[in-house]
Amino acid sequence: MPLPKSKKKKYSYGFKKWSDDKSISIRQEMSLYASQPLCAFKLCDYLKIPILTPKDIPNIPESILTELLETGQRNWSAASIPINDNDSIIVHNPTHSDARQQSNIMHELAHIICGHKVDKGILANGLSGFLRNYDEVQENEAEWFGACLQLPRPALLYSLKNNLSEDDIALKYNASIEMVRYRINITAVKKQLHYSKKK
Repeated sequence: MPLPKSKKKKYSYGFKKWSDDKSISIRQEMSLYASQPLCAFKLCDYLKIPILTPKDIPNIPESILTELLETGQRNWSAASIPINDNDSIIVHNPTHSDARQQSNIMHELAHIICGHKVDKGILANGLSGFLRNYDEVQENEAEWFGACLQLPRPALLYSLKNNLSEDDIALKYNASIEMVRYRINITAVKKQLHYSKKK
C-alpha cells in the first residue's frame, strides 16, 4: 500500500483510539505481547482469511499473470475481495519486498476487521467493478489501522526506550523505513518519551 499522504485526514470520533486498542487486543488473543511483531500471514491464518497470489487463482490466463506479476507488478499491491456477506479473501502481490507485502496485507486486513463493505451496485458489476471502487473514508481508516497493526504504539515506545534505531525497528517488525518514520512521527511517541523523562 502507498504510505498515507501528508494532508490532514478526518476520522470518525474515537477511531484512532479504537485502532490502538484493537491492535493490542488482537496480539493478546494470539498470545503476543503488545510490543511484539505480528506477521500479516499469521494474522490471516488466525482470522481464517484465505490469502492468495494471482497464480493461485484457477484458470487465470497467462497473459494476465504476466501483467500482474511482471510488466505491471508495480501497479498493484493487494485486494480484499468479499465472497459473501461475512467472508473475504485477500489476493496479494508476491513480487513486492517482504516489508511491503506485510504492509499491503495489513491494509487489506484492516478493511476486513473494520467491517468495510462494498456497495452492492458495484459488486453487481463483478470483480472489475469492485477493484475500481474507492471509498476515501474507508481507505483512510485502512491506512491508519493497517499501520497500527504492523507498528502499534507500544512497539514504538518499547523500541525507542531500548534505543533501537529506525533500521533496527524496520528489521524487527518487517516494516519499511518509510513506515517506521511515518509511525514515529504521526504518533508523536518521541515527544511522549521526552515528557515522561522530565517528570
